[in-house]
Amino acid sequence: MTPVTALELHFGDGEYLFDLKLPQLAELQEKRGCGVFAIYARVLKGRYLLEGETIGVTGQAEAYVEDLAETIRLALIGGGKGLVNGVEVAVSALTAKGLVERYVLAAPLRDAWATAAAILAARIEGYTPPKKVEPAAKPATSKRRSTSRKSSRTAQSSGSIGEP
Repeated sequence: MTPVTALELHFGDGEYLFDLKLPQLAELQEKRGCGVFAIYARVLKGRYLLEGETIGVTGQAEAYVEDLAETIRLALIGGGKGLVNGVEVAVSALTAKGLVERYVLAAPLRDAWATAAAILAARIEGYTPPKKVEPAAKPATSKRRSTSRKSSRTAQSSGSIGEP
């Protein structure tokens, strides 16, 4: 399967599609005054994989708030949709701006840092989404084996342990 560059993430009040398409990528580079790889490098500084889990050491971070906010805003615009309370919503430039103001700029930056890192990683490295498990046609059944003393070597007698 070819890796994809867009991903769905929980953000703010729902699940949103984040996609840095070429127009959004060009705008990100223009607004930040450097290439996407430089932005990615800044955002990744201070983020480590430890025993399969990503951790962020804020004392080592080098990303600017604008790196995070603009990455998220532009990826929301590129994704163009979300799911809020079970209802599909369209994400316009105005909607994306409001979401970033509400859930990035007015909140602790740790979550925005992780979200921006995931968006940039998907665009630069690619992302292979987990396979969706199809429900089984029939429930699995197993044959039960008797646990009576005659058919089981491990069955205990009804007496005390150690009794013959």
